[in-house]
Amino acid sequence: MGWQLSDLTSAVYDSKRREFLGRDGAKWLKLSTFYCFYYIGSVGFFCTMVAILMGITPHDRPRYSGESSSMETRSNPLSPGLGFRPQPTTKNDSSLVFVNTNDYESDPYIQNLDQYLRIYYWNNNHSAEVNKFTIDNPGSCTPNNHYGFSNGTPCILVKMNKIVDFEPRPGHKLEDKDAYKAAGCQPGPNAIAVHCYGEYPIDVDNIGGNITYISEKNRDHKCGSLETKWFPYTGKQQRRNVYQAPYVWVQFNNPKPNVLINVICRVYAENIIFDKKKGQGSTRFQIYVKDLPRHKLSKQNQKI
Repeated sequence: MGWQLSDLTSAVYDSKRREFLGRDGAKWLKLSTFYCFYYIGSVGFFCTMVAILMGITPHDRPRYSGESSSMETRSNPLSPGLGFRPQPTTKNDSSLVFVNTNDYESDPYIQNLDQYLRIYYWNNNHSAEVNKFTIDNPGSCTPNNHYGFSNGTPCILVKMNKIVDFEPRPGHKLEDKDAYKAAGCQPGPNAIAVHCYGEYPIDVDNIGGNITYISEKNRDHKCGSLETKWFPYTGKQQRRNVYQAPYVWVQFNNPKPNVLINVICRVYAENIIFDKKKGQGSTRFQIYVKDLPRHKLSKQNQKI
């Protein structure tokens, strides 16, 4: 046991040769100098490559956008989807809009709309170079009216998702001609149409056929409109996301209470493909109105 300990001690430090772990001071100095310069060179090379990459990469937008975007493929043409608010949760049930007509003071859906619009207009008000998007007459789709939730006539904010340098063209695709005609959309020569409907026949009946579309400058009962002057989205400005997509308020005036209603909203344009499965050119959500508001219920009882 003693000789094994002696060998181990000699392997660590040899007093006769004055070596530590098999190397004397001169060898350790050479080895340390080599690795010092090696790691300094490696770190310097890495930092130089990062600096070059950051220098040639645009900060406010992707290098390739529009028709050159990597999102564009032969089997998957570039086509934006739609988004909607409120969405107070990111869980699997985020497509459900629950309307509680008798307990709306702390309704998370109303709070989510408040928060979204607060950020929306804060961004616009803090940039003089951005055009201010406003809806002239939002009707009851305002915070003071609880976005119609308190009356059982919820307002859903529908917008088109942002794709850099994508500019929608007014009109419709050839395969959407019949659907466009059936919807009765007349958005104007410089706007694209947004239309919502029940996903299944039972949903069409439960919606009640009474929808109001509140767009930037008009109200309609057939379709909403997004003017093309707000497109394309060109990226951030000095790394600040000051752009906000234009939107349409979609108000359901007579949804059947205590029934889950599946809704699809889609956009019509010459260069936007509609694919319900992929979510191209559309969005899907569900509305559930819990009971009628007390004042509407009392009116119905009086009629009876």
